[in-house]
Amino acid sequence: MSTATLTKKELFVQGSLTTDVAEMIEMLAVNVPGVKSCNVNAVNKSLVLSIDTTKDEGAVINELSSLIKTMDSSLKLTTSRQENKNNSKAQRKSAEGDKNVSIILGGLNCAHCAEVIGQKVSDLDEIQTANLNFVNKKLNFELKNASDREVIIERVINIIDTTEPGLDIQVMESKKAKKAQDNKVEMILGGLNCAHCAEVIGQKVEALDEVEMANLNFVNKKLSFELKNGVSRNLVIDKVINIIDTTEPGLDIQVIEKSSSKGNNKKVDMTLGGLNCAHCAEVIGQKVEDLDEVEMAHLNFVNKKLSFELKDGASRKLTIDKVINIIDTTEPGLNIQVHDNRGTKELKLKLENLKCKQCADQIEFEANKANGVKSATLDFGNCILDVELDGTVSRRVVTEEIATIAKNLQHCLNIQVKGISKAQNKALNEKVTKKFDKDKLDKIRLFVGVIAYAITFIQQVWGGNHGHANQDMISTVAFIAVYLVVGGDVLLKAAKNIKNGRVFDENFLITVATLGAIIIGETSEAVGVMVFYKLGVFLQGIAVGKSRKSISSLMEIRPDVANLKIGNDIEVVDPEEVEIGDIIVVKPGERVPLDGIVIEGSSMVDTSALTGESVLRSVNVEDEVLSGFINKNALLTIEVTKDFGESAVSKVLDLVENASSKKAKTENFISVFSKYYTPVVVGLAAIIAIIPPVLIDPSSKVEWYRWVLRGLTFLVVSCPCALVLSIPLTFFSGIGFASKNGVLIKGSNYLEALRYVDTVVFDKTGTLTKGVFNVTKVNAVNVSKDELMEYAAYAEANSNHPIAKSIVKAYNKNLDLGKIGEYEEIAAHGIKVNYNGKTVLAGNEKLMKANNVKYTPVSETGTVVYIAVDGKYAGDLVISDEIKADSKEAIAKLKQIGIKQTVMLTGDNKKVADAVAAELKLDKVYSNLLPDEKVEKIEEIYQGRGEKEKVVFVGDGINDAPVLARADVGIAMGGLGSDAAIEAADVVIMNDEPSQIAKAIAISKKTSRIVWQNIIFALGVKVIVLVATAFGASNMWEAVFADVGVALIAVLNAMRAMRMKEEN
Repeated sequence: MSTATLTKKELFVQGSLTTDVAEMIEMLAVNVPGVKSCNVNAVNKSLVLSIDTTKDEGAVINELSSLIKTMDSSLKLTTSRQENKNNSKAQRKSAEGDKNVSIILGGLNCAHCAEVIGQKVSDLDEIQTANLNFVNKKLNFELKNASDREVIIERVINIIDTTEPGLDIQVMESKKAKKAQDNKVEMILGGLNCAHCAEVIGQKVEALDEVEMANLNFVNKKLSFELKNGVSRNLVIDKVINIIDTTEPGLDIQVIEKSSSKGNNKKVDMTLGGLNCAHCAEVIGQKVEDLDEVEMAHLNFVNKKLSFELKDGASRKLTIDKVINIIDTTEPGLNIQVHDNRGTKELKLKLENLKCKQCADQIEFEANKANGVKSATLDFGNCILDVELDGTVSRRVVTEEIATIAKNLQHCLNIQVKGISKAQNKALNEKVTKKFDKDKLDKIRLFVGVIAYAITFIQQVWGGNHGHANQDMISTVAFIAVYLVVGGDVLLKAAKNIKNGRVFDENFLITVATLGAIIIGETSEAVGVMVFYKLGVFLQGIAVGKSRKSISSLMEIRPDVANLKIGNDIEVVDPEEVEIGDIIVVKPGERVPLDGIVIEGSSMVDTSALTGESVLRSVNVEDEVLSGFINKNALLTIEVTKDFGESAVSKVLDLVENASSKKAKTENFISVFSKYYTPVVVGLAAIIAIIPPVLIDPSSKVEWYRWVLRGLTFLVVSCPCALVLSIPLTFFSGIGFASKNGVLIKGSNYLEALRYVDTVVFDKTGTLTKGVFNVTKVNAVNVSKDELMEYAAYAEANSNHPIAKSIVKAYNKNLDLGKIGEYEEIAAHGIKVNYNGKTVLAGNEKLMKANNVKYTPVSETGTVVYIAVDGKYAGDLVISDEIKADSKEAIAKLKQIGIKQTVMLTGDNKKVADAVAAELKLDKVYSNLLPDEKVEKIEEIYQGRGEKEKVVFVGDGINDAPVLARADVGIAMGGLGSDAAIEAADVVIMNDEPSQIAKAIAISKKTSRIVWQNIIFALGVKVIVLVATAFGASNMWEAVFADVGVALIAVLNAMRAMRMKEEN
């Protein structure tokens, strides 16, 4: 027996070789004929083989290479290490040119610190150039060598941290890297156990025209592929999923979404299409929030949107499955859509069998009005509908809505969505057809039922049955047929609810009431109740739908596109794709898409989308403009300063949309009331049906008939829908109307609280006065006026306070910040700074006294800034503010609407404070207050006050956070563009007008009146009908009106909150 001779062969792996794959190669390589042993070094990417010399070495290597590719198709065996080196060089080369770095320094408010940081970064040997834009808080620098990028960024961050600790540092991703990341797609193929199938899938995906390269790692079951530029991400993903499904059916395919700063992977949003039951919405929201995996949850009934946040470590997919199960068991049949953020912006639909031009025009018209559609164009010749999406609604929801619109207008259409499989298109058509048929059938059934009931009823009453058994039987059968046709879905829902343990559901109660009436012989009345109940629900649905659309139309301020300037070219993109530092162009008539600074051009802008007032404002170079403004008459070039998600419009929309999560006490009362109302009324119904006949005459069928019928009538009135539906709708309408008028109210609780305000407390500077200061007097002592101004200007150079800015402006000379040494701001006193080797003090009398400076007190109407140099008094400056034009009118309006007391708290001196208070006719004024003393004054105001005597504090939202937090309602003025104001307050006045406070209170009072009208009307009617029923004075007709009729009227009344007139 001969012994095989072995030879050693070293091979190299090209590609990313992981330890897992290396171990797999070692284990499986010995199965290749001719390979006796294999040792893999994952670090060096090398393989050492022992090969049988009797075998063809080339054939052995080829077979081993094929085996490795089945594990990871990106790997390649080579015989030379040089090929790997060449590959590494190529990778390094692709990274070259990425030398530019941008860093955002959030919270940078010190101009001197900014200059120091910029200089230190410039001094680094590895930096070519550096520039720190203090206005935009953006540091830009260029590296000499891109390979040192990460190391240098770390050094720069260290410089920032040591110079100005506590800043929010954000390294901006380069466009090149971001583009590459956006083009990469990764999928996990759960259950993939066939290596050959994996290789086939990888090859088929790479063969797609839209794919640059693809790799399927069989070990990790991970498919990665890179898209070519300009192709649709979602369409390609759908194609790949179709390839996987046809090659290896049944796999659990999961598309891995990359987390980004623009999205929160812990937050999940769902749209619950068809949700028309307010009580069910409340139950769903509560059950979802009770899940162990959920941090918080909120269901906005108005826009049918469920939002919840996952706890750390919770599985997104498993939790979503649990939530969907909750929804299905609580309210079956809803169209549940989980929003994804993959960002596909295009949709193409082929409308086969479209032969009617008029229908085509109507489809295009209706498609343009669909939710989530930016624009839609129908090419009738090719029967292609091109849809551009705005990203607010998931692609699947838009597809189904447009398909439904098309089917409604021309039922014979076969709709084919471009880029998805035949099976998916077939499923879409079946689903839409089924939905269309169901909606159409429901309407037909209701229409036929109403007509048939009317005919049968008339026949019974006036047709002359005269008690003939056959004719009575015919009428009964006809009534039962109508009952089943109209109320079949109610019976079905009731059965499902019984199965799920929900016995106090409206469907169940109506079913029990009507079936009970049929059993005791009141067939006509029972069927009439079912018919008119369904008719009422139908009309109620129309009213709620219109109110939802009306509320949504109030907030149609989202910009559609941005004109991104790249070199000399303009590219139209979605605003979410634009980054900080990008340059955009806004043409006349267009809406400004993102917040930014004007760098070229001047124009007039309409700010009404944010302020509620159509007042034109002039903007020039270096002026700030906010998203939502409408450019009126000239081209503007703007440098973007905030991402779309952080821009003004996004914040306004987000605040309004989430306002309903903070419920008013009235809403909470209705929620609690509804939980007990239905069981109590059902209990009373049982008592009325059983106790009286037992006590009167248990053997009397007449008594049992009479009281059972009354009990069944009780059941019809036992649903609190009128309240549960209309009250949240009213509050949301009020909040929407307020936002349209430039008043952002963060919750129903604050809207309701404003109704009970009897005291309004104001800050002075920037609230009642303009906060625009001017130096009106310069009193120099022992130095010249120019010298005094110089000391004052350098002392105030690093402060952002309006008074400091006015002094620097009055000095009107360039400041050399390098001359400033140690700098200290002393709260409620002033500033201490080392300038040119001298210690300069600038502040109030307290600062002078604390440093033992002998000074001359000044009695002037205005703010006095005392200056001392090296411990010696140098003089003072008098700075005057100006009262806002509408402050006097604002105080008068507050008195007019019933505010008992107006108070002003200020840190300014008594003389200035008294002068302002006298001019505005304020009731009380407190001056010379420190921030903590303002809180103490608020506490004094609260003493002896009742529950319904609320206190409002109005400030600028920046320096008054403690007082804003202490007041019942904190209102921030001038929230336009101020993040601090929006964060600090409960209510934000977007413009700078105090008169808006009276408008906010008026809106609150009107909204509350409508709320209580609905409560009193709904409960009043129900109580009257219940009492009348108990005494036999009403029947099921009145009961059904007290249920759906009252609900319909309450909803229509709630809509009045969106059409308020300004109160005089």
